[in-house]
Amino acid sequence: MKRIILVSACFMMLAANVMAQKPAAPKPKTSASEDTIQYALGVYMMQQLLAKTGFIVTNPTMFKKAIDDVAANKKLMVDPASTEERLLAYQRLFQQEKGKKLQELLFAKVKTTPGFSALPSGVYYSLSKMGTGVIPTAKDTVIMNVTTSLPDGTIIEDASKTKQSYMALAGDMIAGLRDVVLRMPEGTVCRAIVPYTLAYGEAGTATIPPNSAVIYDVALVTVRKAK
Repeated sequence: MKRIILVSACFMMLAANVMAQKPAAPKPKTSASEDTIQYALGVYMMQQLLAKTGFIVTNPTMFKKAIDDVAANKKLMVDPASTEERLLAYQRLFQQEKGKKLQELLFAKVKTTPGFSALPSGVYYSLSKMGTGVIPTAKDTVIMNVTTSLPDGTIIEDASKTKQSYMALAGDMIAGLRDVVLRMPEGTVCRAIVPYTLAYGEAGTATIPPNSAVIYDVALVTVRKAK
């Protein structure tokens, strides 16, 4: 998995290092507006930290102690040099477990949703429109309009907004999507829900989290037969 930069965490560590290099100074008196700015800064940093990493604060007491220790220039309970690597390792595990849980919840819902059918591979699909054209083979080129999303509702790519079609050799697509497309007559519109084992696996991508199922809304526009 690509190294994920913890922007806010790194900023906090940088601030901690700067504070550690300077002796503690008497707390200056501040105005109400300055207090508001400082509070807003804290809110912004925390929002960015949680949004960028996906972390959840499960022990507020220890979390607040760390912030207070850094602010008071106290000896820390962990080696500051190891903090980033600790967080990266935790983030990888956190995202992997989160991806599995979201997939589990998604498939539990899909299995009880009318209109969805399961393929032997474990991919679920639902037809909005059955086409009447040719069915592609792995050697054929397909042109599709695709909207890609995640179990939590995050839209990765929306063909209706980008107005761009996706062209690929049918056999080169990820296994789960290929399994559906090779059964679709030209003109078919469907939703395919692909488990992470048939999508991007434990590694994920820059936009697909580890162990994440992927939802594809696909309109198979054209099939170009291999010559």
